[in-house]
Amino acid sequence: MTYTSFEFFVIYFGAAFLLYTIAPIKYKKYVLLLGSAFFYFVATRGHIFALIGSALITWISALLIQKQNDEFSSRKKDLEKAERKALKAKVNKRKGLICAAGVLLNLSILLVLKYSDFFVSSFGALCRIDVPELKFVQPLGISFYTLQAVSYIVDVNRGKYKAVKNPLDIFLYLSFMLTIVEGPVARFDELGTQLVSGKRLNFKDMQMGYQLIVWGLFKKIVIADRAAEFVNNVFDNPNKYSGFIVIAGILFYTLQLYCEFSGVMDVVTGLARLMGINLPQNFSRPFFAKSINEFWQRWHITLGAFLRDYVFYSISLSKPFMKLTKKARKRFNPYYANLIPTAFALFFVWFSNGFWHGAGWKYIAYGLYYYVLMMLALFLEPHFAKLCAALKINRKSKPYALFQILRTFIIVNIGMLIFRADNLKAAFVMLASMVKLDFSVLKVGTGNGLGLDLKDYGILIFGTGIIFLVSLLREKKIDIREKIYSLPFAVKFIGYLLAALLIVILGAYGDNYGIVDLIYANF
Repeated sequence: MTYTSFEFFVIYFGAAFLLYTIAPIKYKKYVLLLGSAFFYFVATRGHIFALIGSALITWISALLIQKQNDEFSSRKKDLEKAERKALKAKVNKRKGLICAAGVLLNLSILLVLKYSDFFVSSFGALCRIDVPELKFVQPLGISFYTLQAVSYIVDVNRGKYKAVKNPLDIFLYLSFMLTIVEGPVARFDELGTQLVSGKRLNFKDMQMGYQLIVWGLFKKIVIADRAAEFVNNVFDNPNKYSGFIVIAGILFYTLQLYCEFSGVMDVVTGLARLMGINLPQNFSRPFFAKSINEFWQRWHITLGAFLRDYVFYSISLSKPFMKLTKKARKRFNPYYANLIPTAFALFFVWFSNGFWHGAGWKYIAYGLYYYVLMMLALFLEPHFAKLCAALKINRKSKPYALFQILRTFIIVNIGMLIFRADNLKAAFVMLASMVKLDFSVLKVGTGNGLGLDLKDYGILIFGTGIIFLVSLLREKKIDIREKIYSLPFAVKFIGYLLAALLIVILGAYGDNYGIVDLIYANF
């Protein structure tokens, strides 16, 4: 089931949107609930029990934490300062245990259903024995809704908001049809409150949503699905191609993944906007980033924010790490004293980032690849700053900024190679083959085995140019969508029709193209 399919637009979202439009405010959430449950049940062929289990664990855990908070609030007024302090410590300990239990139970479901075969096969390889696969069914969107469940429990424990009493509200928050497959990873105060409150439709939301939907479909159907033909042929044959073809395959995959993931995010954000629901931003022109850290602040923003708020801060602000920081400050200069504990915390962040993406060593290597490079940059920063000063290099100049963008782009593409290759061995083979000369790619047409003809390359160049131009304008703080919205209605209407027609004409579908499943739906 893909968000760009005719069936989803007409049958699932179309029916839900129609009912949501005519339903009274107080019943809108039930329309979303039934629509999301039906969509998930059909898409997973009935494998909905893991999702129900996570929702119940999340709901109960938060209620138990809230009960502790309410008990402390009701009793603290009648206690002396010392007694109140003792009670608070006792309550916090109970809350911590409940929170830990809720988080671990949710993560256990994820680990068993998604990673058990990886653990078993790794153990078998280590011990050199044959171990049968467990073959659990991996529920759709489990990596996404588990993070949302964890964030909700932790936020209630931190006192960010109170636990909701209705379990259906939690189930809707976790199962919402527009976020369950590929995210974004939204917090309850970002999404859940909007889903349960309902909102009347307005004309601006309809137009702004339509703009996003068309833009997302352009990126997905016209560019990503077309680039997939080239990418699949190169990566499915790691020993066949070399040189420029491999480099082109990596670049095409970066283009495919960005246009598909960000395109789908645009589509679901646009569909949600039609109903007056605002989803958190997940992409912000990542290829203008000047460093790895900035890239991940612009790419899959909600995942990065989750890892920062619930992994990095949880570890770096824990008592053992606070003690480590204190000891480091006694032995090292201030810069490295703060960096050493940070390096430990960031290891878990990047390990989690890689492991979240998939059950395989290549995904762990993918996360640690960024970790190693980021640590090298941080540890060498003082020396690099001195070197630039000695060479009189202005690190705030535009040429240097362009160098930083290009450097980051190259680093990201090597990471994409690790991410897309079938395994680490294939990744290394392709990386090594890049230095070999191979000009067969100059033979344009499907006869070269790469699946694209001259028309396809022309459309990809045209589409990429449009995306770059739009991204550049947005990087310069020019709000294109608002400018389009401010145009006379007749002009907008014709523009909207032409944009839809362009997708129909240029879309990569038909006999020459295969069906391209959503990449991040597998995570």
